Amino acid sequence: MKTEIILKEGYPFILAAFGFFLFSLLFLGEFFILISVLFLAFFIYFFRNPERIAEDFSKGVIISPSDGTILSITEDISPITKEESLKISIRLSIFDVHIQRSPLQGEIKAKEYIHGEFLSLNNEKANELNEQNRVLFENKDTKIVVNQIAGFITRRIVSFKDLGPIKLGERYGMIMFGSQVDIYLPKDINLKVSEFQKVKAGESVIGYLNEKN
Repeated sequence: MKTEIILKEGYPFILAAFGFFLFSLLFLGEFFILISVLFLAFFIYFFRNPERIAEDFSKGVIISPSDGTILSITEDISPITKEESLKISIRLSIFDVHIQRSPLQGEIKAKEYIHGEFLSLNNEKANELNEQNRVLFENKDTKIVVNQIAGFITRRIVSFKDLGPIKLGERYGMIMFGSQVDIYLPKDINLKVSEFQKVKAGESVIGYLNEKN
């Protein structure tokens, strides 16, 4: 199946910006033409859908589900499984690709959508109160929960996949505009990332489940 270069979720924004450009060209003048071109370029860039082919990773690898910067690595109770876990919080800027990908080869076993608020992600209550989508990924070796959290600007979390099999690095959803993704991992994982590190979905290795790596 051919991959979209631009996600269809971006079409309404791109068409609106293009309409604004045409209107500015006909009626408003140079300043608004420039503004409309900037909006059009931004929406095309934001809704880009780059092809990322997962490398031939060794068994037990966990890769990043999201682009962004690692804000913190802490211990917490995982949603859905309610197990003690290692929690990695990844903050996305508006310039990051906002598509999320499966951190492992296995299955999507459960989903939990929480209809919440849209607080700024700088608010310490945002992780608790904001709208979010929790997804449980599982294979014979482990269970991992990834939580997509909406921010102040974000008003929509999109799902591409239902329950069932999923490949390593396969797209499963996205969050509109600035947002955060938390990944809950087994505490005994051989971690390969650190705080403030930039990561890419489908490419950056988070850690390994077997000690030899």
